[in-house]
Amino acid sequence: MENFAPVPTHDIDPLILEPRRKVRDLAVSSPLLQEVREQINYATDSRHFDVIGRVFHGVPGRSIQVSSGMMRADERPGVGRGTEVLHFGSYNYAGLNGHPRVIAAAERALQRYGTTVSGVRLLNGTCDLHLQLERRLAAFLGVEDCITYSSGYVANLSVLGALCGPDDVVLSDMLNHQSIIDGLKLSGAQIKVFRHKNAKGVESLLAKLPWHQRKFIVTDGVFSMDGDVADLAALVEIAERHNAFLIVDDAHATAAIGPNGRGTPSLFGVQDRVDVLTGSLSKGLPGIGGFAAGPKSTIDLLRFGSHGYIFSASLPPPIVAGLIEGIDILERQPEIQDRLHDNERYLRAGITRLGLNCMNSESPVIPILMPSFDMTFEMTRQLQREGIYVNAVGYPAVSKRKTRLRLNVSANLAQADLDHLLGALERTSRRVGVQDAFARRPGALASAAES
Repeated sequence: MENFAPVPTHDIDPLILEPRRKVRDLAVSSPLLQEVREQINYATDSRHFDVIGRVFHGVPGRSIQVSSGMMRADERPGVGRGTEVLHFGSYNYAGLNGHPRVIAAAERALQRYGTTVSGVRLLNGTCDLHLQLERRLAAFLGVEDCITYSSGYVANLSVLGALCGPDDVVLSDMLNHQSIIDGLKLSGAQIKVFRHKNAKGVESLLAKLPWHQRKFIVTDGVFSMDGDVADLAALVEIAERHNAFLIVDDAHATAAIGPNGRGTPSLFGVQDRVDVLTGSLSKGLPGIGGFAAGPKSTIDLLRFGSHGYIFSASLPPPIVAGLIEGIDILERQPEIQDRLHDNERYLRAGITRLGLNCMNSESPVIPILMPSFDMTFEMTRQLQREGIYVNAVGYPAVSKRKTRLRLNVSANLAQADLDHLLGALERTSRRVGVQDAFARRPGALASAAES
């Protein structure tokens, strides 16, 4: 290994070392950036940054070492090993991150292929593992073909940007993920937002459009903040009656919902009636990246017409090998999903008994509605002191009236872990005064959860 000596400072242009005397304010005349700055200032003044962007030290499995978050610019987050906590904030739904077989497969690929293929898929960026992953994932999801992207966010931008255009009409659920919102803006399509999971509203909007008008229905499969599930059985019927295409984002459903974790189309038995299924490779599946799956003719359009595939570097082969192994584990071990759903049901029942509101969760994503932004962060802070990691979620990720704790349940959590969480929730919610705060506002808890 070569030794790299530090460059003597006298060989560097002194202008490079000189600090900038004046930084121009990029928020000037930008209401959006000024709002972001106000949020930063509020979080700084309220000292909420200790639970924003917390630093992990190890594999985010059942438990993890975690230390404080970003804090202020003059402080040093992540110093030391942190404290040991049970992890109730990870997207590791199937518990495959850190699985010995996944690690072993990634290590073998690392030795054979290196860390990257150093290219894009249509030029020099495809290796045999990429093809194998796409074949295995398509078969797992019950579709003809599949294409992979560098992230789930890029998958939605690429799919919507390629398939939808300025002459098209897109009906989008009001609680769809931000990547769908951004992808639709990129497409230039006419966007009609419908009330959350309102199938009658979708049908009413489509009935006003000509039969030959190109139109799409776009929805999350599992909604990432509320944890409820789209009614795909109703949506496929409506789409077919009105000659509309149906696109489903299954980011929080793949490896977390349906038989063996095959997702929401599999849960409803409509795999062959969803036109495009997008998703993530970094949540229930133990890697990084995103995908789009569906009929081969559609995937061919994306392979040669979506910019996120054409102009973005390929997934690293060690990650791809780990994903292939993860799919194999899910196919051979249906009991993983049994454990996952037993855990989520047990937790929802326990949380409800404490007088806390899980909203309409019906998946491993479990929100707990909170009375205020500050109370949400204080509860998060106190739970960490009790050895529990959860995520605090506020505006702009959710509306200002619906700040919440968000729990993500994993198959690798034991019942003793769930009981520890429930005990900590009972103690901290009483100390912080969550139940009392809602009691002082009759009807507030129910109306916030339903609206």
